[in-house]
Amino acid sequence: MANKIHPSAFIADGVVLGDNNTIGANVVISGRAKIGSNNVIGDFTRIVNNVEIGDDNRFEGFVSIGSLGEMGTKGDVFVEDGVVQIGDKNVFREFMTVNSPVRKKATKIGNNCYFMARTHVPHDAELGNNVIMATNSLVGGGCVVSDFAYVGLNSSVHQWVDLGESCMVGLQAGVTRPVPPYCIVTGTPARIFKLNKVGLERRGFSVEHIEEAIAGLNAVLAGGQAGENPILQKIADFLVKYPESLK
Repeated sequence: MANKIHPSAFIADGVVLGDNNTIGANVVISGRAKIGSNNVIGDFTRIVNNVEIGDDNRFEGFVSIGSLGEMGTKGDVFVEDGVVQIGDKNVFREFMTVNSPVRKKATKIGNNCYFMARTHVPHDAELGNNVIMATNSLVGGGCVVSDFAYVGLNSSVHQWVDLGESCMVGLQAGVTRPVPPYCIVTGTPARIFKLNKVGLERRGFSVEHIEEAIAGLNAVLAGGQAGENPILQKIADFLVKYPESLK
């Protein structure tokens, strides 16, 4: 099906569009942007520089994608071959921002993520699939946010600090060290509060594995053996990779 483009929208020469996209009023799309099919791009959204977007995404009004990474007094730099890569079936609510890479080749967002209003994905960040960022939450430059992670309301993650699979960053937390998989962290600076039991249930882990992991969490965080428990094994592997993690 043909794209539905509002008359006030600006689509620069060289922009590649798939099929059946809906592009709202006063949208600006420029640079070497490639956009797939069945996307909804709301009013006043701005997509600039090198951006690759998949299919079935929804961008509400006033979203900014591809602007230069914020480097403060170091000066913002445009990486000629750097790109913002966005997968499929993501939701970007109002005033959400995604910046171009500075030190890596890409800022990446996977599939099925949900970004509430006024969230920010900065330069060089890499987000997996099914990530949720709640209103006003921020991650710093270069962060890796693994699949099914939840970044809570008004929370902040320091630059180059990674979040493990299915972890949960609590309300207004300030995260300064890597967060192991499946853990809930709270406070400023953040500390591990408990295992993310609800998240584990949603991921399909058995009751036996979850209860065993709850009982053994502190021992593994202290350097003990994970045994055969898949939850504790994932946490132990993360701690080997990130010895500076929250424990």
